[in-house]
Amino acid sequence: MKIIQIGNFPLNCCTIKGGVEASIFGITKALAKNNDVKIISFPNKLIEKDTAVSHEDFQVYYLSNPYKYNFLSIFRINTFISILKAFRPDVVHIHESTLLCLVILIYLRTKKINTVVTIHGVFYRETWKNFKRIKTVSNFLKFVYYSLAEYMVLLLAKKIIVDTKYVSDSLSKLKKKNYFIIPQGVNDSYFKLEDKYEINRIISIASISHRKGHEYSIRAIEILKNEFPDIVFHIVGSVSGEHQLYYTYLLRLIGEKKMEKNVIITPNLHSEALIQLLEKSNIFILHSYEESQGIAICEAMAAGKPVVATKIGGIPYVVEEDVNGKLCTFGDIETFADNIKTLLVNNQLRNSMGNASRKMSKEYAWNIIADKILKLY
Repeated sequence: MKIIQIGNFPLNCCTIKGGVEASIFGITKALAKNNDVKIISFPNKLIEKDTAVSHEDFQVYYLSNPYKYNFLSIFRINTFISILKAFRPDVVHIHESTLLCLVILIYLRTKKINTVVTIHGVFYRETWKNFKRIKTVSNFLKFVYYSLAEYMVLLLAKKIIVDTKYVSDSLSKLKKKNYFIIPQGVNDSYFKLEDKYEINRIISIASISHRKGHEYSIRAIEILKNEFPDIVFHIVGSVSGEHQLYYTYLLRLIGEKKMEKNVIITPNLHSEALIQLLEKSNIFILHSYEESQGIAICEAMAAGKPVVATKIGGIPYVVEEDVNGKLCTFGDIETFADNIKTLLVNNQLRNSMGNASRKMSKEYAWNIIADKILKLY
């Protein structure tokens, strides 16, 4: 089968930034084993000129974005059309629901090309929560822009993949559809990791952004450090330009609390170094306020780690309370800290939950996910 994936593909496959990049990378690798796959990556300001890069099993088209504002990337639609015409795919798989995705979808519908859309998260919820947190005209306009684009994509798309029931329930409030619930997968390498944990070593793998609630995790570690003075919490994730201020705020918070030895933030870490940190950690934590599934959580589960997280979005569909992790309400720092402490002091419980995580993570293997997606194609 000839397949085109459209979405953000990693510029460097050893430094994957975010869940969407991880998802597109994973599904491409799985599908390319028995299919002819090409990727058109969304226009990117870091790309000076359009470039085609050949990997072992697939090819990626990286497109440049010469425009000041990202939404103007819709003017690159002719390049998308040229590639589509040259390759003549059996199916096109679009990731995300932006204005550019909408324009591409309209073209594919007019040409009657078999199309599948994956919705990664719920834009109208994410942008609304961001507006409530910082009430500016800019954030309100982002809410309107992303919500309208998302609604129109939902209106036009015939086959829509979502990763959890949380997303399907949320999107049904915008547009009633039969959504196909197929989770995001986990790279095979995570299933092969050894448990080399060191005492009181904790990790969070997530982009450095407000949505991931890192400041709440840091404050929980502050509560715990008096009882566990040698506790070390690693925060690993990508830092984009729009989140530089938040990154600076986290560093300042760590300094004010005199926790430089207890909390270490490492942005844009190479995948091998990230895996080594994950192997040495005995608990994975995430205090996110919005999460459709949480691919990093699933990766930690595959590595045999118990999870301490918030009871929001799609997380309760991934982490089962008191089976492979512990959950609390977003913003409840004391309960979050207590949940971490419970696993730090109870080796038997931590090992039991880690083993449960490994078993539960098997459903996120990309070969299983790929089979489901191929049937939908």
